[in-house]
Amino acid sequence: MATEFHNLQELRHSASLANKVFIQRDYSEGTTCKFQTKFPSELESRIERTLFEDTVKTLNNYYAEAEKIGGQSYLEGCLACATAYLIFLCMETRYEKVLKKIAKYIQDQNEKIYAPRGLLITDPIERGMRVIEISIYEDRGSSGSSSGSSSVSSSTAR
Repeated sequence: MATEFHNLQELRHSASLANKVFIQRDYSEGTTCKFQTKFPSELESRIERTLFEDTVKTLNNYYAEAEKIGGQSYLEGCLACATAYLIFLCMETRYEKVLKKIAKYIQDQNEKIYAPRGLLITDPIERGMRVIEISIYEDRGSSGSSSGSSSVSSSTAR
Protein backbone atom coordinates (compact mmCIF):
# COMPACT_ATOMS: atom_id res chain seq x y z
CA MET A 1 0.00 0.00 0.00
CA ALA A 2 1.10 3.59 -0.55
CA THR A 3 2.64 5.82 2.08
CA GLU A 4 0.20 6.73 4.82
CA PHE A 5 -0.45 10.34 5.81
CA HIS A 6 -2.09 11.35 9.05
CA ASN A 7 -3.75 14.67 8.29
CA LEU A 8 -4.55 17.06 5.47
CA GLN A 9 -1.77 19.54 6.28
CA GLU A 10 0.85 16.79 6.31
CA LEU A 11 -0.50 15.46 3.01
CA ARG A 12 -0.33 18.83 1.29
CA HIS A 13 3.15 19.73 2.59
CA SER A 14 5.05 16.45 2.49
CA ALA A 15 3.62 14.89 -0.66
CA SER A 16 3.57 15.73 -4.33
CA LEU A 17 0.54 15.46 -6.58
CA ALA A 18 0.90 12.37 -8.75
CA ASN A 19 -2.49 12.02 -10.40
CA LYS A 20 -6.09 13.20 -10.50
CA VAL A 21 -9.18 11.09 -11.01
CA PHE A 22 -12.51 12.61 -12.03
CA ILE A 23 -15.86 11.10 -11.11
CA GLN A 24 -18.35 12.28 -13.70
CA ARG A 25 -21.97 13.33 -13.25
CA ASP A 26 -24.58 10.66 -13.90
CA TYR A 27 -27.28 11.97 -16.23
CA SER A 28 -29.07 8.62 -16.61
CA GLU A 29 -31.97 9.86 -14.41
CA GLY A 30 -32.15 13.41 -15.74
CA THR A 31 -30.31 16.56 -14.78
CA THR A 32 -30.47 16.14 -11.01
CA CYS A 33 -27.07 16.39 -9.35
CA LYS A 34 -25.90 12.81 -9.10
CA PHE A 35 -22.42 11.34 -9.58
CA GLN A 36 -21.39 7.96 -11.00
CA THR A 37 -20.54 5.30 -8.43
CA LYS A 38 -18.26 3.38 -10.81
CA PHE A 39 -14.99 2.62 -9.02
CA PRO A 40 -11.98 4.10 -10.90
CA SER A 41 -9.13 1.66 -11.51
CA GLU A 42 -6.59 4.32 -10.44
CA LEU A 43 -7.86 3.99 -6.85
CA GLU A 44 -7.70 0.19 -6.58
CA SER A 45 -4.46 0.11 -4.59
CA ARG A 46 -5.46 3.12 -2.44
CA ILE A 47 -8.96 2.61 -1.06
CA GLU A 48 -11.55 -0.11 -0.71
CA ARG A 49 -14.37 -0.09 -3.24
CA THR A 50 -17.07 -0.02 -0.53
CA LEU A 51 -15.60 3.08 1.17
CA PHE A 52 -15.48 4.92 -2.14
CA GLU A 53 -19.02 3.88 -3.11
CA ASP A 54 -20.38 4.86 0.32
CA THR A 55 -18.84 8.32 -0.03
CA VAL A 56 -20.31 8.91 -3.50
CA LYS A 57 -23.73 7.52 -2.51
CA THR A 58 -23.81 9.78 0.56
CA LEU A 59 -22.90 12.80 -1.58
CA ASN A 60 -25.64 11.84 -4.06
CA ASN A 61 -28.16 11.63 -1.18
CA TYR A 62 -27.11 15.06 0.11
CA TYR A 63 -27.52 16.61 -3.36
CA ALA A 64 -30.95 14.98 -3.72
CA GLU A 65 -31.90 16.48 -0.33
CA ALA A 66 -30.67 19.92 -1.44
CA GLU A 67 -32.70 19.84 -4.65
CA LYS A 68 -35.89 18.50 -3.07
CA ILE A 69 -38.73 21.00 -3.28
CA GLY A 70 -40.98 21.26 -0.26
CA GLY A 71 -42.78 23.73 1.94
CA GLN A 72 -39.60 25.42 3.10
CA SER A 73 -38.41 26.02 -0.47
CA TYR A 74 -41.83 27.39 -1.41
CA LEU A 75 -41.86 29.73 1.61
CA GLU A 76 -38.31 30.94 0.82
CA GLY A 77 -39.44 31.75 -2.73
CA CYS A 78 -42.49 33.66 -1.53
CA LEU A 79 -40.45 35.63 1.01
CA ALA A 80 -37.85 36.38 -1.66
CA CYS A 81 -40.48 37.80 -3.99
CA ALA A 82 -42.16 39.80 -1.22
CA THR A 83 -38.89 41.39 -0.11
CA ALA A 84 -37.35 41.89 -3.57
CA TYR A 85 -34.85 39.15 -2.64
CA LEU A 86 -33.46 41.24 0.23
CA ILE A 87 -34.38 38.42 2.62
CA PHE A 88 -31.34 36.49 1.35
CA LEU A 89 -29.05 39.15 2.80
CA CYS A 90 -30.00 38.06 6.31
CA MET A 91 -30.83 34.35 5.94
CA GLU A 92 -29.39 31.25 4.29
CA THR A 93 -31.50 29.20 1.96
CA ARG A 94 -32.12 25.53 2.63
CA TYR A 95 -29.93 24.74 -0.40
CA GLU A 96 -27.02 26.74 1.05
CA LYS A 97 -27.37 24.93 4.37
CA VAL A 98 -27.15 21.54 2.66
CA LEU A 99 -24.12 22.69 0.64
CA LYS A 100 -22.39 23.56 3.93
CA LYS A 101 -23.30 20.11 5.25
CA ILE A 102 -21.75 18.58 2.12
CA ALA A 103 -18.56 20.62 2.54
CA LYS A 104 -18.27 19.44 6.16
CA TYR A 105 -18.88 15.82 5.12
CA ILE A 106 -16.14 16.02 2.46
CA GLN A 107 -13.76 17.59 5.00
CA ASP A 108 -14.49 14.78 7.48
CA GLN A 109 -14.05 12.09 4.82
CA ASN A 110 -10.75 13.63 3.74
CA GLU A 111 -9.45 13.72 7.32
CA LYS A 112 -10.65 10.27 8.42
CA ILE A 113 -10.51 8.13 5.28
CA TYR A 114 -8.87 9.72 2.25
CA ALA A 115 -5.86 11.72 3.54
CA PRO A 116 -4.36 8.75 5.44
CA ARG A 117 -4.37 6.91 2.09
CA GLY A 118 -2.73 9.76 0.17
CA LEU A 119 -5.98 10.91 -1.45
CA LEU A 120 -7.88 14.19 -1.35
CA ILE A 121 -11.45 14.85 -2.51
CA THR A 122 -12.24 18.31 -3.88
CA ASP A 123 -15.74 19.63 -3.21
CA PRO A 124 -17.73 19.40 -6.48
CA ILE A 125 -18.93 22.99 -5.98
CA GLU A 126 -15.33 24.08 -6.69
CA ARG A 127 -15.50 22.29 -10.07
CA GLY A 128 -18.84 23.72 -11.15
CA MET A 129 -20.76 20.63 -9.95
CA ARG A 130 -19.45 18.77 -13.02
CA VAL A 131 -17.09 16.28 -11.35
CA ILE A 132 -15.81 14.96 -8.06
CA GLU A 133 -12.05 15.42 -8.27
CA ILE A 134 -9.86 13.01 -6.31
CA SER A 135 -6.18 13.96 -6.11
CA ILE A 136 -3.66 11.17 -5.61
CA TYR A 137 -0.53 12.14 -3.69
CA GLU A 138 2.82 10.38 -3.52
CA ASP A 139 5.45 10.73 -0.81
CA ARG A 140 8.11 13.13 -2.19
CA GLY A 141 10.88 10.78 -1.12
CA SER A 142 9.54 7.82 -3.12
CA SER A 143 7.74 9.47 -6.03
CA GLY A 144 10.77 9.86 -8.33
CA SER A 145 9.37 9.17 -11.78
CA SER A 146 5.66 9.40 -11.02
CA SER A 147 5.61 13.02 -9.85
CA GLY A 148 5.78 14.30 -13.40
CA SER A 149 2.92 12.23 -14.74
CA SER A 150 -0.02 13.96 -16.32
CA SER A 151 -3.59 14.03 -15.10
CA VAL A 152 -5.58 10.88 -15.62
CA SER A 153 -9.32 10.92 -16.03
CA SER A 154 -11.58 7.91 -15.73
CA SER A 155 -13.54 9.59 -18.50
CA THR A 156 -13.26 12.95 -20.20
CA ALA A 157 -13.81 15.78 -17.72
CA ARG A 158 -14.56 18.45 -20.27
